[in-house]
Amino acid sequence: MKIKTLLIGLVGFFLLMSCEKEPPRLPDETQEGLGTFGCLVNGELVIPRWRSQWGPGNGLWIGAYYDPTTKQFSLVTLTQGEHWFEFYVSNPKIGQCVIDSVFFSSATNHYYVARSVPYIHLTRFDGKIASGTFAFDADYYENGILVPDKKIQVRKGRFDVHINTY
Repeated sequence: MKIKTLLIGLVGFFLLMSCEKEPPRLPDETQEGLGTFGCLVNGELVIPRWRSQWGPGNGLWIGAYYDPTTKQFSLVTLTQGEHWFEFYVSNPKIGQCVIDSVFFSSATNHYYVARSVPYIHLTRFDGKIASGTFAFDADYYENGILVPDKKIQVRKGRFDVHINTY
């Protein structure tokens, strides 16, 4: 009877352990329009927040847009921790491109800006889906004033989104 009780207890313990929620992680690099975004900012994970609290629908708060008139692709997301992350790419094409500008802001009125970032690699861009990877350094601004010698490092960035057109 003691062995049976012990076995039931062990099985229950392992079942509870297997039900633990996985911690957030960077999304996989995919090219299917899965609505994913993630990067490391100074080594810390940045991913979109869930939008279901703002209304109907489930999913992450992320938007991707392409303006055929200006030939500009933009990606905007509200991330966990109330940060805005957005970037713009002119004349996007598969392969190495340049990010025209990046804007990353915090809820505390601090923000980071980078211009003419040489590293974004589009792995898919067909007018319906955009996916790729990116990395850059950005200058730090506090209340609109550049803080010299203070930057952020954005690494292992990736996204896979459906594109909306204007």
